[in-house]
Amino acid sequence: MDTSTRAISSVSELRSTRPQWGRRGTTGAAIAVRLAYENVSHAYDEVLAVDRVDLQIEPAEIVCLLGPSGCGKTTLLKLAAGLEIPASGRVLIDGLEVSGPARFVPPEKRGVGLMFQDFALFPHLSILANVKFGLAGLPRDVAEAEARKALQRVGLERYADLYPHALSGGEQQRVALARAVAPRPSVLLMDEPFSGLDSRLRDDVREETLAVLRETRATCIIVTHDPEEAMRMADRIVLMRSGRVVQAGSAADLYHSPTDLAVARFFSELNEVPGIVAGGVVSTPLGTFGRQGVVDGEAVTVCVRPHGVQVAPAGSGQVPGRLISRRFLGEVELLEIAVDGLDMPIKARARQTVTAAVGSEVGILIDEAAVLMFPV
Repeated sequence: MDTSTRAISSVSELRSTRPQWGRRGTTGAAIAVRLAYENVSHAYDEVLAVDRVDLQIEPAEIVCLLGPSGCGKTTLLKLAAGLEIPASGRVLIDGLEVSGPARFVPPEKRGVGLMFQDFALFPHLSILANVKFGLAGLPRDVAEAEARKALQRVGLERYADLYPHALSGGEQQRVALARAVAPRPSVLLMDEPFSGLDSRLRDDVREETLAVLRETRATCIIVTHDPEEAMRMADRIVLMRSGRVVQAGSAADLYHSPTDLAVARFFSELNEVPGIVAGGVVSTPLGTFGRQGVVDGEAVTVCVRPHGVQVAPAGSGQVPGRLISRRFLGEVELLEIAVDGLDMPIKARARQTVTAAVGSEVGILIDEAAVLMFPV
C-alpha cells in the first residue's frame, strides 16, 4: 500500500468515529485590546478603497464589517494586520500607533491573528505543523502542547499527522481556526471565513467558531457580505459602502432603524411602493400609514417587509388583491399578490395556512411594525 493510499485509509478510519468539536471552555484566553482607525484612507492605483474611516473596536468585541464586494472591508482588515499601509490616518492597537505617519509596526509584532477565506494552509506541512507555525517563539515542547490543545478544541487532534489535502473544506477551516487562535492573539482578523462552506455545514461551523471566539476574548473583526452571518455573530455590525462607514450598531439597530433605503434593502427583501405625505399620513396603493419622520408634501418610498403582509378573505383587509402565485418553502409560503395601482406584485411570507386558490381575490392587511419610509 503506497503512502497516499495509507493516508486515505487513515482518514476513512478516523471519520468513521465522527469526530466532533472539542469541549467548550478549553480555548486559551488572550489579553484583549482596543483597535482603532482614525481618519484612515487608502487607495489602489488612485482608486479610493477606504475613505476617511473612523472606527473603534472595544476589547473582546466581535465586529462584522458588512457590505458588497469592493466596499473596503478587506482593505480595512489588511490595514489592521499591517499588510497595507494607509495613505492617511492612523491605526492604533491598545492605544499605540501601529500604522501612520509616525510609526509602522511589522505584522508579526502586532499580536494579530489572521484567518483567510481560502484557509491558507501550507500543503507541505502536517496539520500539527500548520498549527505550530505561529508558535515559533515558544520552546518546541510548549509549542507542540499548545498546538495540540488548539486542535483538540476544534475536534481534530486525531488528524495531527495528516496533511491538508486529506481533509474536507470544513475540516481545513477548523485547522485554520486552530492555527489563528493557538498564539492567543489580542486581535483576530477573519476574512470571509465561512464563504467556502456549504450552507448546512456553515451554520454548525459558525456557531462553534463563535464559541471559540468568546473563549479567547480576542478583539475580533469578521469580514462578510452576508447580512444573516453578521447578525448571527456580531456584537456590532459596521455596514460599508464605497469605502465609507454607512451605519454601525447592533443587528437590531440596523434592521429596525436603517439610515437609508439601501441599508434597509441590504437586510431584508422589501415591497417598495410610492407614497405622498399629506395631513400627517402617507397614502399608498397598500393603504394609509402614519408618517415616519417625513414632512407634508414629500414624496416617499414606503417599504413593507414580506412578513408584514397578511392575507385575509376577499372583502376584508385594508385593500383588495389577487393571489397570482404561491410557493411552499417549508416553514412559510411565499405568495405573490397583484394590487391595483402597482406595476409589480407584492410578496408575502405567510406562516399561517392560506386557503385561497391562485387566481382568486383576497384581502390584504399590513402590519405597520414592518413598514419603513424613506424620502425619494
